[in-house]
Order: sequence, then structure tokens, then C-alpha cells
Amino acid sequence: MNCKTFIIALLAFVTGTAAALADESVTNITGAKKVTITEINHKLVASVETENETMVFVQPIHLYFSTSSIITGEGLSLFRSPKNRKSSTSWGLTSGGLGFGFCNALNSPGNAGIEMGKSFELSWLNIMGIEATNVYGNKFSLGIGINWRNYRTTLGNCFSIDHGHVTVAPYPDGAEPRLSRIKIFSLQFPLLYRQQFPFGLSKNKMSLTFGPIFNFNTHASVLTAWRENGKKYERKANDVNARPFTIDLFASLHALDFCSFYVRYSPYRALTGRYPLNFNQLSAGLLFLM
Repeated sequence: MNCKTFIIALLAFVTGTAAALADESVTNITGAKKVTITEINHKLVASVETENETMVFVQPIHLYFSTSSIITGEGLSLFRSPKNRKSSTSWGLTSGGLGFGFCNALNSPGNAGIEMGKSFELSWLNIMGIEATNVYGNKFSLGIGINWRNYRTTLGNCFSIDHGHVTVAPYPDGAEPRLSRIKIFSLQFPLLYRQQFPFGLSKNKMSLTFGPIFNFNTHASVLTAWRENGKKYERKANDVNARPFTIDLFASLHALDFCSFYVRYSPYRALTGRYPLNFNQLSAGLLFLM
């Protein structure tokens, strides 16, 4: 018997019993271990088991059940899920988190001249992912995405490659600097938890998302461009000593309907080797379609 039928049966039993006992004394039962309500041949039978005895109450009543039903309650608790209750977690696919931000090279040497306002990050947090949502709207997700960081120097020096290691060097004599940058492309796997709040600044409620992002840095390059004698020159190298695997600590705040604010930081150095030019990656910006 389902919950609705149980309530109807219990109300009917209590109503009928109350009418029958209107002129009789009331029986109080303390310390009941098990209560069984059975409907047989239009009679409602309640059996109450205590430590020392079992009491049975019978009440004729007209009920309309197709079959006899038994309802048993033992040790009911607010913190125990019913045996037949459906799962409180739903699973689904997710995609989104198109991001644009600015990145900074923390702990880089001063002559590197990497400025956060001129170095940028493009990302797609989840090209495809799987997420689990509980009854409170909170989510766990694991996905796959891409990230592209571009670090640019602006102090008149340029990035150069020395046996795969990135160094800082002056431009060629007589050259007019155009740009010099380090690019790191990553395949990323974000493992995130999203906590929803019961309030918000807009129609949607605010939420906080945080967790680690595992990065496989599949490509890195250095590009330097300049003008000399009225001609444009470029020098590019792909054999950069980028660390192949890093982890970012990620957090985003969803406060507006159309975007979220995010920040991500990596405790790992972006490059390998003992050359002076190395740094930790820090970025911040906006995420859309979250």
C-alpha cells in the first residue's frame, strides 16, 4: 500500500475507533515497537507490539481496496530513506562555460615584463561532461574542455628558446619590437562541485562552483615578431619546455543570469627546468552559458 492509501486507512481506523470508544476510556500505549494495520473482509485490524505484550484492535469499516493490504512501521526516522523511495540524485549531460579572462605569470622575473592586462585566456570549460544533481539543486560534474593561455611581454625584451627552455633576451639590433608571447594550450578535465544559495541578485539563484581542473598541456610555443628596415620578421618555436601535467584550483560565482565570475590558480610552475623564466599561472574573467 502506498503512502496515500496508508493515510486514508489510518484516518478511517482512527475515526471509526473514536466513534466506537466515545463512551469508553482511552487506552494510552507507550513504547510501541511495531504497529501493523491490516484490512481483511472490510475490517481494519491494528496490532501494536510492545516489550511485554501484543494488543489487537478490530474495527469494522467500509473500505474499497481491491486486495487486502498490510502496512508495517518499524523504527521510523526522519534521517532514514524509505526502502522504496526513488533515488534523490539525477544524472545528465552538460556543456558550457565559454570563458574569456586575463592571465598573469606569478613569480616570473621582472625582466620578463608579462602584464596581466595584455595577456589573455580563452577557454571552454565543459565541451561535454556528466553531472549529478541532488534534490537541493547542488551538482557534481566531470567534463572535458580546452584552455588557451597567451602570455605577452611589453618591456621591450622578447622571449627566446635555448635548447627548449624559454629565456628573456633583447630584440636584434636595429629591430622595432612588435610582440613576443608564450602560448600554452591545454586539454582540461574539470571536477567541480556547485553549491546553490537560497537567494540571488536576479531571477536565478546565486551559486558557487569550485574544484580542481586537471590539465594536459598538449602544446606550447613562443612567437616573436619585429620590424627591421621596413620589413616584418617573425620567429616561432614549438619545442617549449612546458610542464605536461598541471592542476588548477578553480572557483566561480554565478551572480548574474548571463555570466559567472571565475578565478583559477595553479600551484604548479608552467615550465620545466631551472632557467630563470618560470611562473605560476593565475587567471580571472567571465564565463558564459554556465
